[in-house]
Order: sequence, then C-alpha cells, then structure tokens
Amino acid sequence: MFKKTLIAAAVVATTATFGAAASVVTTTSSTVGVEYAVGAVQMAAGDVTVTPERDYDSGDIMIITFTGATLAQKTNATSPTDIVPTVVGTGALASNIEFLAYDGNSVQLLITNPIELDTDPTVTVSGLELVTSAAADKGKVKVSAVGKVSTVLGAKDVDQSLPVTAFTYASQLSSKVDAKFDAVVDVNAARKAFVGGGTSDTLVLSNAVAAVDAGFGVTTTGAVYTVKGDFTFLDTDADGKLEAKEGTVTSDGGVVAFAKDMMSLTVTSKAAVATGTVGITVTGAAGSVIPDQAYKASTVINYAKPSGATGNLSAATLAETSAGSWTLNGAKAHIPFLPFGTNYAQSVTVSNTSVQTGGVDLIIYVGDDTVEVEGIATIAGEGVTDISSAIAGAVKDAGLASGGYAFDIVVNAPEAAISVTAVYYAKSDGDRVRTK
Repeated sequence: MFKKTLIAAAVVATTATFGAAASVVTTTSSTVGVEYAVGAVQMAAGDVTVTPERDYDSGDIMIITFTGATLAQKTNATSPTDIVPTVVGTGALASNIEFLAYDGNSVQLLITNPIELDTDPTVTVSGLELVTSAAADKGKVKVSAVGKVSTVLGAKDVDQSLPVTAFTYASQLSSKVDAKFDAVVDVNAARKAFVGGGTSDTLVLSNAVAAVDAGFGVTTTGAVYTVKGDFTFLDTDADGKLEAKEGTVTSDGGVVAFAKDMMSLTVTSKAAVATGTVGITVTGAAGSVIPDQAYKASTVINYAKPSGATGNLSAATLAETSAGSWTLNGAKAHIPFLPFGTNYAQSVTVSNTSVQTGGVDLIIYVGDDTVEVEGIATIAGEGVTDISSAIAGAVKDAGLASGGYAFDIVVNAPEAAISVTAVYYAKSDGDRVRTK
C-alpha cells in the first residue's frame, strides 16, 4: 500500500512538470523565392537551436521536426551520400547529446548523460537539408522541438516548443495582362479599319520581379510571350510570310515569330527580365479586312538553374488568359447551314428595328476556308429586308458548287436592333427547315 502511494505521487508530480515546461526553438527565418526553391530541389536549412526548459536523463530523446518541406536524408548529387548533421551542445549538453537517427520529417537527438536546467543548456543542429521541389506561394516551412522521456506510464512527450518559421515561400516572378486588345472594327469602313481610324491595336503585358532574401532568388535569362489569335489576315498574299505592304506585328519585348498556320505568335527575349511592360502591336495591311476575334496570351520566364549548373529553367508566370478581342460596331448573325442546288430554295430576311440604314457583308464558310463578300445588300431602317437572292448570287459568283454552307451575316446597324431569320425549302418533298 505504501509503495503504491509513492508511485501515485510520482506520477502526479511528473505530470505537473510536463505541463509547465516548454522549450524554445530559434532559427534564421528567410523569404525564399518559389522559383529558386523549386529549381534548387533541395536546400540547406538554417541552423536550429533548441533551449530546453526541463531536466533530461540519459536515454531521453530530443526531437526536432519540420513541416512544409521534406527532410532529406541524402545529398542531391549524382552519387548521393548520407547527410549526418552536426550537433553542438552548450552547458550540460556540451558533450552529452548526439545525433541518433532520422524519423520521417524529424531528427532524433540522444541525451547520453543526465542534464540539469540550471546549467543553461542549448543544442544547435546544422547541416540539415530540405527537399523544396513542392514549394508554393505563401507556403511556410516551420520547425519545432519536443522531448521524449521515460515514465512509469511509458514514453511521454515533454518540453514541447512552439513552431517557428524557417522559410516563407514567395513567388519571385509574375506576369499579367495590363491592357487588352480592345479595338472596334468599323463596318462603315468595310471592316478595313478600326473605329476612329487606323488598323493598329496594342496588347500590353507586364512582368514583376519581387524582392526575396539574398541568396534565395533566381537570375532571369529571358522570356517567351505567346499570343493566340488568327493572324492570317496580315498575310494578304497567303504565302506564309509577311512582306512589304502586308500587315505587321511589332514588339518592344523581343523577336516576333509566327506559327506555321499563323494562328499564334511568340515574342522571344534572351535578356534579363525586370519589372516593367511589354507591348505587342498588331497592324493590318491597308485595304485588308480586319476580322472580329478574341485573343489569348501567356508568359513563360526563363531563369538560370539555382544549382549553378549549365542551362535554364522556366516558370509559367501567366497561364493562358484572355488578351481581349476585336468586336464590330454592328451586328453579326451566324447561319449554321443552308443548302444550295436545284432541289433547294432559300429565304433569308433581316429585321431592323432601328432607324439606321446599314450595308450587309457576307462570310461564307467552305470547309476550313472562308469567302468574304462585301456589300451584298443594304437593309432599310425600321423594316424587314429579304437578302435571299443576294446570298444566292454571292454563292454563285464565288464559284461554289451545290452543297451546304454556313454563313455570317454582318450588318452595319446596332446589334440589338438586328434579327436574322433563315429558312430553306426542299422542293422534292416540300420540307421547310428553319436554321436560324
């Protein structure tokens, strides 16, 4: 009975001590560029110092744990070697603590002889490395410590520290669209100029290089800006290259190159990227029809490998996003199908509720190609105009054979005021089909 009471008292005393103690962890906190961390793959952690706030006995363990990154156990080299951290103690820990083992994201340190708190003991661990390939903006790497001691109830965690921040990740490189393509194609000028005159419009992209702590940022080596859109209208003779008197694309951000199908372009720079803007100006050739269309843009910035090895890495700083569009200052209606031939008749009418008289242009879709016909008809204000014969005449004049085609009807009148109706009749069976 007496022995049982002593054991119970010891348990109460020990439990009270567990709750009161809290070790303190210190380390140098650094702001690290995400691109640097990802490119480096594996980085050295700063020295971690633990100041315990309780006595320890021989055989007890002190555990240092990282969160937000993976603790590496081998070097990131062609022939990896084991990473053995350096452990330096002060006070009673000066010669009474040593590296024991890794356990996942933790380092275990073994207490080899009893230590007392009144000797002001500390332990500093250096030479640790962290796998940082999964770094993300605003992420943090934190480190904490805890003791593990033996009690009559088994192993218990004691002296738990608060976590402190070792690394804060921040995106060093970023890009955005500053000014979109936004010109309005003037149907009054037969779609050969923008409203206000001229045939040029400019897209402005911008880059930002944020500050991070010294030694934790990348050195940029260039950038590639991609713009997707239909640039075939610039190539008026359709020979796959832009020559004098044809359309142009210019940029203050690098060298312009087109995809073979001219459905996209790139601007490539091999100079270091700084915070600032890049302009890309598209200018249509005089007398060529400017298409209404939407654009998309993306940016990739290149940087030297943080390891110092030869070559570059890339960061997609602007995912493909809207770069604006060119719209018409009129109405556009799409007719998905109208058949032509001796067995068919067509009825296409345009209702105009505005007082504005407007010209009608036609775009005929023939497979993957288009035929554009200007000024096929004029619609009166506040009325309904039948343009069936005008469309049939345009199809015939274009030399198109019997068959089904899709059309765009472009009307120089307010969009909200225009309504297009399209019907075809099959003479052989009397079918009447509305397609618009």
